[in-house]
Amino acid sequence: MGTRSRTPARNRPRRSRRREEGENRPRLGLALGGGGARGYAHLGVLRALDRAGIPVDAVAGTSMGAVIGGAYAGGVDLTKLEEVLKRLDLNKLLGFPHSSVWGVLGNTAAELFTKLDWRRADPESTQALVEFFELFTRGQEFADLKIPFAVVTADIDTGEEVVLTEGSLGRAMAAGVAIPGIHYPVEIDGRFLVDGGLVNRVPADVAFSLLGADRVIAVDVSAELYTEEPTSSFEVLLQAESILLRELTRLQLALAKERYGDRLLILRPAVQHIKALSLEEVEGPARAGEIETERLLPEIRSWLEMSAWAL
Repeated sequence: MGTRSRTPARNRPRRSRRREEGENRPRLGLALGGGGARGYAHLGVLRALDRAGIPVDAVAGTSMGAVIGGAYAGGVDLTKLEEVLKRLDLNKLLGFPHSSVWGVLGNTAAELFTKLDWRRADPESTQALVEFFELFTRGQEFADLKIPFAVVTADIDTGEEVVLTEGSLGRAMAAGVAIPGIHYPVEIDGRFLVDGGLVNRVPADVAFSLLGADRVIAVDVSAELYTEEPTSSFEVLLQAESILLRELTRLQLALAKERYGDRLLILRPAVQHIKALSLEEVEGPARAGEIETERLLPEIRSWLEMSAWAL
């Protein structure tokens, strides 16, 4: 997975004012995982926590988790956000194909014959992606956010994890969803960054170590395997990728659980059957996130109360 590149301590987001003012409760962080349309489950998780009066003090997000987490940290109303997402053709706006893997293959093949020097200047498609997220985030920077927030990306040249907590929120989000083969890498501070799901699928460790959370709810929206019985060589390739990503997520969460123990709670909404590029499916995964969070609310409340006694 490569050596991780973290934001230097002097640049880390400030701790929540709640603890600075002496409120006797743990700082709760969320780690929102990547998974394309399955990541809409994060909307339901956040909505259920808000309705239950459980405040969130920090958010770390990968891929779609960065999109939903950034909007939440920026103070966007969750109900309005869901309505907007239902109306938008995100496949078109974000440059994702509608036709699942075959569309991706077509886009990738076309890119193989493109000679654009994307290291010298943003191609038009990258400019469009950044402009969309600048509009989506209302031009905010990380310093403007109500809640400390981090976007997880990967450096395409070194394989390092790069966690973004400064500068333009829109450009960071664009880098966070830049899928290799569909989007060009996005340049930030001289590094060319892509979707952080390559290196950290559910960034619980970022919420703990970089954002200073005492307790973290990690939301895993991983997929099922591509197919139960692959037949063609292409399906075998996709199946192999699915296995790799599933095992990466499982291993990272197991290591995080070993390291942080009962400070980490893993939440898995029932979205495994949803295809990553089915971005028109908002209500289903959002409702699944809400249902799973509501089911676990008694456990979450007890878990947070136990932590408060230890402060």
